[in-house]
Amino acid sequence: MKYSLNQLLEKYTEKNVDNLYEPVAVGKYGIRKRSEIFKKELADDYSKNKVIYKDTMTIGLGSKQIDFGILKEDMVYSVSPAYFTFKINTEVIRSDYLELLLSYNNSIYTSKYMIASARQGKKVDVENLLKEMIEVPDYNVQEEVVNNISLINQVIKKDNTILALYDELIKARFVEMFGDPFHNPYNWKKLKILSAVTVEPQNGLYKPQSDYVDNGSGIPILRIDGFYNGKIVDFSKLKRLTCTEYEKEKYLLIEDDIVINRVNSVEHLGKCAHITGLLEDTVFESNMMRMHFDSERFDPVYITNLLCSNFIYDQILNHAKKAVNQASINQKDVLDFDIYSPPIELQHQFAYFVEQTNKSKVAIEKRIKLSEELLKTKMSEYFMD
Repeated sequence: MKYSLNQLLEKYTEKNVDNLYEPVAVGKYGIRKRSEIFKKELADDYSKNKVIYKDTMTIGLGSKQIDFGILKEDMVYSVSPAYFTFKINTEVIRSDYLELLLSYNNSIYTSKYMIASARQGKKVDVENLLKEMIEVPDYNVQEEVVNNISLINQVIKKDNTILALYDELIKARFVEMFGDPFHNPYNWKKLKILSAVTVEPQNGLYKPQSDYVDNGSGIPILRIDGFYNGKIVDFSKLKRLTCTEYEKEKYLLIEDDIVINRVNSVEHLGKCAHITGLLEDTVFESNMMRMHFDSERFDPVYITNLLCSNFIYDQILNHAKKAVNQASINQKDVLDFDIYSPPIELQHQFAYFVEQTNKSKVAIEKRIKLSEELLKTKMSEYFMD
């Protein structure tokens, strides 16, 4: 049976006059405590906020979409007075079912009901949004849909937890084999990166946005969003751009290069990756540096894990030049970092362990991808008009 949102929601306004209820933010990931999101000290007075309860919904303006927030837990919070607040008619529709439906159709509702106002900028056309008609199945069907989606999400969450544990296993194995680098219990030889590289750090290529292409021509460029936790996420998904032969030759990545982020917010400064598995000629962007270590003394897998450690991050912070909202390091800084030189055979043993662990991770990643595809299919099946 079809209902308008107006028929499923009852508008109400209750102020947090006694400042009793903790403030929450509403966004892409639902309702979250502001204290868990913002590091800066929060205000003391939230008496002008609106109160929300279990089975209530908020509608507000996000940066790129309409934000729907549904409180499903038996708690009381407060939200910005800019939000519209509604009680959900739970005799007709489950709160968790409505949340899934609104999430699936958010892009449609945003394109229709996030409008520009000459005086106020963007705003949500709530009056017409509430006229939107939606199909609401029987309660038992809603329960089945919610349970099925929840089950798939639980599988995805569990597999992501397993992936994180594999990463922790690699870190633990590193410390087991090489010791805590802060204390160097095995007395490995300490040296500067300057004495370990065959190619010194080099800044990457800057090109204007007009040189980027989306027709499959040009060559891929590695950007700082293209690697995570020491490895490239997916070479096939890198952006492409046009390069001269000179630029291509100068900035071309080769197997076993190491790249390190030289400009970013402080927490992401120095993020690095091992270049392996190149699919085609690929260059790297100006926000990072590329270097190459002596392969007779250093295994790139060992080096990458050392560079990703807190031991190196502390050195990055000591060398960093801080500016508003970002920090930077340069080639001289990187060359001055201390590293250790354990026996190359031991480094290779660690690299083999990482290789075998990554094979297990690949199997989990494939399973997550299949689960995400199933989730997308089921959401479409349940909520597409």
